[in-house]
Amino acid sequence: MVSHIDIRSVKAAAQGHWEGLLVACGVEVPAKGKHGACPICGGTDRFHFMDDHGHGDWHCRQCDNPNHGDGFDLLVRAKGITIIEVAKVVADALALPLPEPKPARKEAPKSEVPLIAEKVNKLVAQTTIGQSDYLTKKGLQCPNQTLLKDGSLLLVTQTLDGTITGAQIIKPNGEKRLVSGTQKKGSFIPLSAITGMPDTIIITEGYATALTVSQLHEGLVLAAMDEGNLSAVAEQVRERWPDVKIILAADNDWHSPEELDNNGKPKKNVGKMAAEKTAKAINGWVTLPPTEHKADWDDYRQHHGLEAAKQVFSEELYQVGKKSMGTTNVIEINSGKQKKKPKIDTETDIAKLAPNQLATLLISRYGQLAVHPESLTIYHYNGATWQPMKDSELSREMANFFIENETHFGMRRISGVVDVLKVIAEPMGETGIDLIGFSNGVLNTKTHAFRPHNPDDWLLHQNGITYTEPEEGENLKEHAPNYLKWLNHVSGGNPEKARRIKAGLYMVFGNRHDWQMFIEATGAGGSGKSVFAHVAELLAGKHNASSGELKDLDDARGRAQFVGKKLILLPDQNKYSGDGAGLKAITGGDSVGINPKYEKQFSIMMKCVVLITGNKPMQFTERNNGIARRRVIFHFNDIVEEKNKDKSLPEKIEAEIPVIIRDLLREFPQPEIANALLIEQRGSGEATEIKRETDPLIDFCAYLIALEGASGMLMGNANITPPAPRKYLYHAYMSYMQGNGNKNSLSLTTFGRSIDSALKELGKRYLRERTMHGYRTNLELNETEAEDWLPRVPTQS
Repeated sequence: MVSHIDIRSVKAAAQGHWEGLLVACGVEVPAKGKHGACPICGGTDRFHFMDDHGHGDWHCRQCDNPNHGDGFDLLVRAKGITIIEVAKVVADALALPLPEPKPARKEAPKSEVPLIAEKVNKLVAQTTIGQSDYLTKKGLQCPNQTLLKDGSLLLVTQTLDGTITGAQIIKPNGEKRLVSGTQKKGSFIPLSAITGMPDTIIITEGYATALTVSQLHEGLVLAAMDEGNLSAVAEQVRERWPDVKIILAADNDWHSPEELDNNGKPKKNVGKMAAEKTAKAINGWVTLPPTEHKADWDDYRQHHGLEAAKQVFSEELYQVGKKSMGTTNVIEINSGKQKKKPKIDTETDIAKLAPNQLATLLISRYGQLAVHPESLTIYHYNGATWQPMKDSELSREMANFFIENETHFGMRRISGVVDVLKVIAEPMGETGIDLIGFSNGVLNTKTHAFRPHNPDDWLLHQNGITYTEPEEGENLKEHAPNYLKWLNHVSGGNPEKARRIKAGLYMVFGNRHDWQMFIEATGAGGSGKSVFAHVAELLAGKHNASSGELKDLDDARGRAQFVGKKLILLPDQNKYSGDGAGLKAITGGDSVGINPKYEKQFSIMMKCVVLITGNKPMQFTERNNGIARRRVIFHFNDIVEEKNKDKSLPEKIEAEIPVIIRDLLREFPQPEIANALLIEQRGSGEATEIKRETDPLIDFCAYLIALEGASGMLMGNANITPPAPRKYLYHAYMSYMQGNGNKNSLSLTTFGRSIDSALKELGKRYLRERTMHGYRTNLELNETEAEDWLPRVPTQS
């Protein structure tokens, strides 16, 4: 049976690969970060596959407790098996060897291969040749791909002797699965026919990486599907061709030094480790993308361009260990780091250096460091954006420096250096509000000029999108048809409403938090709200957005999760009962308190846009017009019929984002145009109707007529009997509440304090004057419209 240590090994190997593993294990989940059907309870849209740290993390709002866990927990509950059985299933999918393998396991593939070959051949017969949407999104133009009817890639797997062992299917949205019965271990996807004896063979994990690598280096390229299969494929190659040069184009599963796995152990770079272990065993070479984020060579090509990737691919080649091939020089590496920092030369005795001198050396070691003046967090410039660093990371680097220079040290000395660093480091500047960071440069939304990244921009985020030049005659109808289809649906074909929706998206894209507004999209499920939020998230950059609940904004601890984000998404909000104080402060540009867990408390102005979505509008108790003047409501009326739903619409729109961005910039050459449209939407009839539905006082005020002077109804009070709703304003309000079955009527004092702001929502003015009969107002009741709830006048018999 699988021992405890074996389960941990399988978990470590599975880290970062759960999207593909779950499918391979027979459990369908939504794409990472998306909501969808739950494989446990059968719910249709409350299951969220987060996979935040590569552990297959999930949460379902509909499941009984426990309603969350990691990939192992999901398989236990979805398949109804034990944790040990799950470890075996995952190990098989990873092509990992299990302890004490049974002979039957070795013989099974031989009998299954002919059956799977027949199955694959039938699938191939149903395919057509064309361009894959999945590859198009990655910027790979390969028009000779084998495609199934739904546009999915069909990639036949084989062994080195040409035996067909199965196939991998990659859907247009990137979801991957193996055809049932596929023998994965030792199988691969070749990019070309294997003939003769190649000089060089390059082995990658994924297929898209293989296509990119084929353009970066000469050689026969094989895709092993994941890092767990690298060894089995490489051993076949070495056994057949003892002298061929084998390069393992590894994935860089980078993580920060402090990140821990579910067992509380430090995370490992499994892509690098698997490649180096394999290279050492078969005397091969390794090349790894030199990034400080998780990336493969296709990611590197997308961000830096083909020519740069080609040069770096060769520069990063190295061998592990002391063996060498022919006359090639061996590059010794420190397997614990991607790149060893250079030793700092100094004639001074390191032990005698003062903390400020050591802090200066630490700055030169990283290149560019700056300190946030409020939180005192140190940031490091990575060539595009400034990224926060934890004190523990700086301490570890300082310790490495002492060790490299053979100098004794203690934690007190290291802590002293880090403290001094926060004093002498350059203070961070403000990010220009008109700058939008892309993966390959910066766009100025005022001048529309695009240029390379510059540290003086002080960007904290970039949207992960490669900015491309527009095609000639670019338009939404031809170049972003899916986005246009959604826009026409949610606007009901109304061009004015469509333009206002665009204005809302522009506010998100340009991070116009200074407009001091927030967006609230309401409507029944299936009306387009989630797509609205998805497009907004893409325009801000997924890493720049964070989701939560409205109540989180009212709490200093809850607000901590949103620090540094450009977009706060509050999706599927349940009933909220509060005055929205946190929302009002954030959108009003006020400084708010932040209480991060285990860190120093501080105050900050959160420069972000807030987007709320929900089936029903939010109900705020605040009556001072603070929420009202910031609230921009969009109501999506039409529900998409089930037969007309396109579940891949968000992914299709994602591919159109560069076109959408350019359309927004053309639509709003002056940001003030978008601002004016949102102000119009804020006071629109659509927004007013929504407010009337959710606030009885506003609805009551709709039945009132505002006169020029205070010659209307008396205010009245609760002690006057019998009630006279045609004479006294407060009596009319009480009759409205009773006639409409509303509970929790306002007291006279609260009513008098609140009616002014409620009337302002409807564009009406409130006046009152003291008379000998009490306060007289400028309001008259429209008795004709109020007939449904107004008590009838008693008639004399």
